[in-house]
Amino acid sequence: AFEQLGGASRALEMATDYAKERYAFGRPIGGNQAIKHKLAEMYVKNEVARSNCFYGAWAVSTGAAELPEAAAAARIAACEAFWFASKENIQTHGGMGFTWEVDCHLFYRRAKLLAVQAGAPKVWKEKLVRTLENKNAA
Repeated sequence: AFEQLGGASRALEMATDYAKERYAFGRPIGGNQAIKHKLAEMYVKNEVARSNCFYGAWAVSTGAAELPEAAAAARIAACEAFWFASKENIQTHGGMGFTWEVDCHLFYRRAKLLAVQAGAPKVWKEKLVRTLENKNAA
């Protein structure tokens, strides 16, 4: 989950830097409301993922009873944050985001790979629901 969080954070950083540097019609594209909203949503998803990752790390280090829930929540949030950030990073870069000269595609591919390797958010959501149902049934 922390690897995905790191990727999401770097994708946000790349998108933010590009939005500040790229000028269109005499002003930075970061001044456009649509770009601001994309960057803000990326930031929010990253912070939710960061919080859940730290919660999961705490649960592991203390041997807390809520470890299964914390692990699932961390995986879901980190996977969704990385996937979203990598897609929006490409969108922020516009046509340049689809080229091999810019590293946006690396984040996109890594987000997809990690989602497949570790399980897609849908799988982890099902695990989380089952865990909570079993806990409530007991």
